[in-house]
Amino acid sequence: MAVEKIVFKEMSHLDYLFTLHIKKLREAKGWSQQDLSKKMGVTLSFVGNVESFIQRHKYGIRHLTLLAKVFKFKSMSKLFDFPTPEHDMIRLTLKVAPKKKKDGTPSKGKDVEVIKIEPIEKSGVE
Repeated sequence: MAVEKIVFKEMSHLDYLFTLHIKKLREAKGWSQQDLSKKMGVTLSFVGNVESFIQRHKYGIRHLTLLAKVFKFKSMSKLFDFPTPEHDMIRLTLKVAPKKKKDGTPSKGKDVEVIKIEPIEKSGVE
């Protein structure tokens, strides 16, 4: 029987906030992760992998144009309509558990919950 576990991931604060922003835009349209992946022309699992934070997948420069077109933005700056990140790098503490169906039986995949976000302090000279 699979159990939940705690996983730590380091990433840029910008990547984290950008992913949350795109997720919010996606949900406002009523699109699933697979819907957005299809519209972008990437693999069906791509957006889900990005949003899970346990995978190494992230939105890159190439995806900016695809996202702007999908959301019908005339300017790519609309993709960055969220507050400037406070930190360079952050450490996420994630609770990862086996996914379950509504009836409690095991399902394919994992449920991932961000339970803590900590800035990573740089060492060295500024």
